[in-house]
Amino acid sequence: MVRRPILAILVVLAIASGCVVISTSADAVVDSASIVQSPNVTTEDYGVRGVSCVSASDCVAVGTKLTGSIHKTLVMAWNGVMWSVVPSPNAGTSDDELYSVSCVSVSDCVAVGSTFTGSATKTLVMVWDGSLWSVVPSPNAGTDLDVLFSVSCVSAADCVAVGHTYNGINDRATLVMVWDGFAWSIKPSQIVGDYDELDSVSCVSASDCVAIGWSSTGRGSEALVMAWNGSALSRIPSPNTGSDDESVSVSCVSASDCVAVGSTGTGLSTFKTLAMVWNGSSWSIVLSPNAGTTDDELHWVSCVSASDCVAVGLTQDGSATKTLVMVWDGSVWTIVPSPNSGSSYDVLLGVSCFSASECVAVGSTNTGPESLPLVISLTTSVPASTSSSTSVPVSSSSSSSSSSSSTSTTSVPVSSSTTSSTTSVPASSSTTSAPGPSATTPPLLDPMVPAFTG
Repeated sequence: MVRRPILAILVVLAIASGCVVISTSADAVVDSASIVQSPNVTTEDYGVRGVSCVSASDCVAVGTKLTGSIHKTLVMAWNGVMWSVVPSPNAGTSDDELYSVSCVSVSDCVAVGSTFTGSATKTLVMVWDGSLWSVVPSPNAGTDLDVLFSVSCVSAADCVAVGHTYNGINDRATLVMVWDGFAWSIKPSQIVGDYDELDSVSCVSASDCVAIGWSSTGRGSEALVMAWNGSALSRIPSPNTGSDDESVSVSCVSASDCVAVGSTGTGLSTFKTLAMVWNGSSWSIVLSPNAGTTDDELHWVSCVSASDCVAVGLTQDGSATKTLVMVWDGSVWTIVPSPNSGSSYDVLLGVSCFSASECVAVGSTNTGPESLPLVISLTTSVPASTSSSTSVPVSSSSSSSSSSSSTSTTSVPVSSSTTSSTTSVPASSSTTSAPGPSATTPPLLDPMVPAFTG
C-alpha cells in the first residue's frame, strides 16, 4: 500500500491546465471536483503532500521538487486567482522534503518535514511570516532518522508536530514535538509495537490534540491514537477491522468530535478504506465505501464541523490508480466522482476545507516521464434541495479526466479540524524571501476564517 514516507520519495504532483468538473447528487455538501491549473513544470519532478487554507483566496501547499538528483523543499501559494511557486530555504546538504503545513493566518504558517545532513535524516521546520519562509531550529530524538509528517497550530505560539524517530538500534518510535512560542521541545511518547509511527495531528486548543498513525507488532499493523492534554501524551484505545489497519489522518472540530481515515488490509493483498469517529469517550469504526476493485486508500481528511468532512486518497481498478474523494454528512460517507489528469497514476495526498462547501485537495499525477502537481477544487455545484451535474471552467485550457462511481454507507458521530489564529511567528535561523503574488480579484469568502490545521 502507499504510505506517506514512501510517497515522499515516489510521488509528486502535477496539474493539467484547464478545468474538468464532475458533479453528483446535491445531497452531498461538496459534490463537484474540478482540476485547477498549477505552476507549469516540465523538467523536474514535483511532489505536493500537504495544504492549508485560511480563506478562498489564501492557501499554502508544500512538498518536494527534484532538482537533478537532489530533493528540495517546494512551497506553492494560492491568491484566489492562481497558484505560484514561492522560494523556500533548504537546511541539508542533499535532500529536504516538506510533508505538512498549518496556517492560522495569511502571515503565520508552519511547515514540517525532514532534511538530510549527509549522515542522518533530521527534522525540518519552516515558518512563513507573510513575506518569507525561514528555517527554525528543531530537536531530534534519534541518531539516524527523525521525520515530522504532520503539524497542527492553534496560534503562532501553539503548535504540535508528529512523526517518527530511529536510533539505528531499536525499531522506530513515535516522535512528538511542541512549539510554545519560543522553542520546539520533544515530548515523551509511549512505545507500543516494534514499529510505531504518527502520521497526523489535529489540535482544537493548546491542550487538546489528537495524533493518529499505526503500530506494527509482527502480527500486522493496527491503528494508533494518542492524545495531548497540554502536558502529557496518552494512548487512546482504538478499534481495528483487519490484520493490517493504518490510520493516517485525523481532523477534530472539538474535544469530542474527531474523524480519522486510512486503510485496512483484507487478507487478500488488497486494501480498503478505513474511517473512524471519536465521540468524546470512544472511537468507533464507521462503514465507508470503496470505488475500485483492488486498493482503496484514504490519505487525508478535513472537517469544518461534525457533519461536514472531506477525505481524499486513491483507488485502484486494474492497473490504473485514480483519485478518490469522499464526503461525510454526519451519518454517511459518500463517494464524489473526481477527475484525473494522467492516464495511469493520479493520487490525492492532502485536503483543506475552509467552509462546508469549499475545499482544496492536492496530490500528484504522472503524465509520462515525470510526476507533476495535481490540484483539485471541491465545491458545491447546485442548491442543496436539487440534484444536477455541471461543468465549470477554471482555467483557459482543458484536460481529460476520469472518475470513480458514487456510493454511500454508514453512520455514527463525527469530527473535524480546527484552529483560531494570530500572533507573531517564531524567530528563525535561515531565511528565503518571496511572498506569493497579490490577488487581483476580491476574496470569494470573508478575508479570514478559522484556520485549517490539516
